[in-house]
Amino acid sequence: MSLRPLALVALVALPLLGCSQKITVCPIPAILNDTANVTFFRPGTTPDLANELYSVSLDRAEADCVYNNSTQVVRASLDLTFRATRAPSSTSASYSVPYFVVVHEGSKIYAKHAYTLKFSFAPGAATSTIKEAPNQTRIKIDNGKLPWNYQLLAGFQLTPEQIEYNKKKGRYLP
Repeated sequence: MSLRPLALVALVALPLLGCSQKITVCPIPAILNDTANVTFFRPGTTPDLANELYSVSLDRAEADCVYNNSTQVVRASLDLTFRATRAPSSTSASYSVPYFVVVHEGSKIYAKHAYTLKFSFAPGAATSTIKEAPNQTRIKIDNGKLPWNYQLLAGFQLTPEQIEYNKKKGRYLP
């Protein structure tokens, strides 16, 4: 049996259960593929593979939520997993990278929130895995809509140069 009919039954039953209910049919978490990777270069160098200082990818997005039936508001939490890589180095390093989370339904954007991912590489480490949980998002569900009609979309805030580099490396969809 499909989960969608079960989820619909659960949402219809919410008024009988009380005001707030944890639900499993949350706004859909997603990663905007064209902005899932960002590369930084050594200062004063050209954007080239040989000059890469480090790169970061957004690898996973998961959501959890609570739906308040009386106010028709969903409070959604997003858990993101990032992976940073660099050439092996005997020194430690700390960086920060801007990223965003957008709440949308189809072509309509309800909100865009900007965040900064902060992470470090230990001495000798070439990779770092970072888990981040941006601030909880509140979504007012329009009449006739359900929480899964909305999407929480995450990605890196890229400069025009970073977009061009992603295109050159084949990280950008045509």
